[in-house]
Amino acid sequence: MGFGLILVGVALLIGVEAGFGVIGYALIFAGCRKLARIHDDFNICAILALLNLPYSLVSGLTLFKILPQGNLAVNCLNVMHFVFSAAMFWYFCIRVRAIALSGDDEKLASSALRNALMSVMYYLWTFLVLVLPFMRNTVMVGILALFKYLLIACGILFLLSCGAKITTPSQMAKESRENSKE
Repeated sequence: MGFGLILVGVALLIGVEAGFGVIGYALIFAGCRKLARIHDDFNICAILALLNLPYSLVSGLTLFKILPQGNLAVNCLNVMHFVFSAAMFWYFCIRVRAIALSGDDEKLASSALRNALMSVMYYLWTFLVLVLPFMRNTVMVGILALFKYLLIACGILFLLSCGAKITTPSQMAKESRENSKE
């Protein structure tokens, strides 16, 4: 249904600064497009995933010293990435929450809200570390890195729950038939 592609894409975001986000965001885009066949709202998430591709590409190029760090274009892409990523994860989680509430699954709905709030908190914290020089110490950056890994781990568990609780056997059979035709 698309949750598996999104799961692999989110896992690849561990290395977004090394350029793995290019593949990760492309997989998130593909997964959201598959989900959009059933729920149109996921098209917005797909668009936001595409808007994150330039950041990941430029991050990889700056890491390998192909592009210089700290120029205005790179800094603008950083800010755009924070906004687009926070919006993408927030919107995805809120859409899943709405689906879970319509199916009376309170546990999945609260998990979706938790992940939405954690992702926005992470991107806000990252933005503050980059903008405020006094927050750029080793402890704050280290805690932020640990929080990123925690967020990705929670996201993976959340996506596994989504796949198990939202995807029905009939949807899986239908998708299997469609994939065999292609």
